Amino acid sequence: MNRAFLVGINSYPGAPLRGCVNDVVDMANFLVNQCAFRKEEIRLLTDDRATTAGIVERLNWLAKGLKKGDRVLFHYSGHGAQMATRNKKEEIDGLDEVICPVDFDWSDAHAVRDKDFAKIFSAVPDGVEFVWVSDSCHSGDLSRDMSVKRAFPCPADFAWRNSAAENIKKTPLGLSKAATSINAALLSGCKSDQTSADAMFANRSNGALTYFLLHELNKTGGKTQSLVNLVKSINASLKSHGYQQQPQLEGSPAIAKRGFLQK
Repeated sequence: MNRAFLVGINSYPGAPLRGCVNDVVDMANFLVNQCAFRKEEIRLLTDDRATTAGIVERLNWLAKGLKKGDRVLFHYSGHGAQMATRNKKEEIDGLDEVICPVDFDWSDAHAVRDKDFAKIFSAVPDGVEFVWVSDSCHSGDLSRDMSVKRAFPCPADFAWRNSAAENIKKTPLGLSKAATSINAALLSGCKSDQTSADAMFANRSNGALTYFLLHELNKTGGKTQSLVNLVKSINASLKSHGYQQQPQLEGSPAIAKRGFLQK
């Protein structure tokens, strides 16, 4: 069985992006045309429909009832952030890495956290070819670097809370650590202290990670090279085109040794 869930969000209130919907539409077409996915095996969620509730509902669909030999892809293109958390005593007790649904407002109710992914994806059994692509930043100010940069400013109270968490050495679980705890290979757009570019290619907007990922996969032998080598190729292409971001590969060593969605 094949199953894919692709989320692309451009229409953030006050912090719009440009290439995220193109990213997931391009990936969906690649899955159908090059990876033998059927359209009905792929769910897209974009812009105003990509709410916290909508994303969580479909993440549960993605992870439900999988078995050895299935191929699964989760692709997210949008903003990311870090958010400090408080315990029941209102003491700062952690720092979470989050993706930002379209209704993200720095509240606990409108974010999908690293611990949420770890919980949902813990249901994915061994033997499933599960690739997770995150074309986003995971910095405190939510900026996804663009040729015309627009920042989604962190409210002063949250910036203070995040700074306090850093002072007491509360590092986030992070998407990368969440990936190592489950059966998945995570390809992220950049290092945790970098931004991912929302760029223009031939007068069309895309995330730089997604653009160069698909560029490499569409080359002869691109799908069959290991994910390890694929990420090296993507990094080389980004560098040669003047991008500073450095995509990372985390998670399952077994999946990392195989090609993209290759059993």
